[in-house]
Amino acid sequence: MGLFTLRPVLTIAGSLALALAFPAETPAPTPCTTGSPVVTAGYTINYAPAVPTAVFESGYQPEQAWAKEHVVGTYTFGVPPPLESGFAYAQFKCQYYCNGSPGAGSFFVNYAGASSRIGSYCTCFDELLEPENFVSNNQSLVGAWNHICAAK
Repeated sequence: MGLFTLRPVLTIAGSLALALAFPAETPAPTPCTTGSPVVTAGYTINYAPAVPTAVFESGYQPEQAWAKEHVVGTYTFGVPPPLESGFAYAQFKCQYYCNGSPGAGSFFVNYAGASSRIGSYCTCFDELLEPENFVSNNQSLVGAWNHICAAK
């Protein structure tokens, strides 16, 4: 009987020793910026707009190599009519999807087009979308957003 009570004690002590020797990694803080939430077509986006400094006449997107290196999640959301409020709703949904992606500091949403059954593409990134990260694209209905730092 003494052996049966000693085994659980030794197991617990061994587990505790391993936990102390190999502590869990602390996740990196989520990148963030200053700013205020934005209400678009009645939907609150709790992120700050990220916009390029260059003027792209036919739209913009994150530069492909940068995006590939920093993507932490992707999803698609429908865009119900009318288009303006439907796209705002897709961005609203994308922010909540990215909030569930560890380390997501920004997101980008682009409209897939009227003939697409997808609606919109949502991409979450582990870094902020900086003005120099954008390149020209033939998509004019986009939303780029950066995580706002929590008030202290």
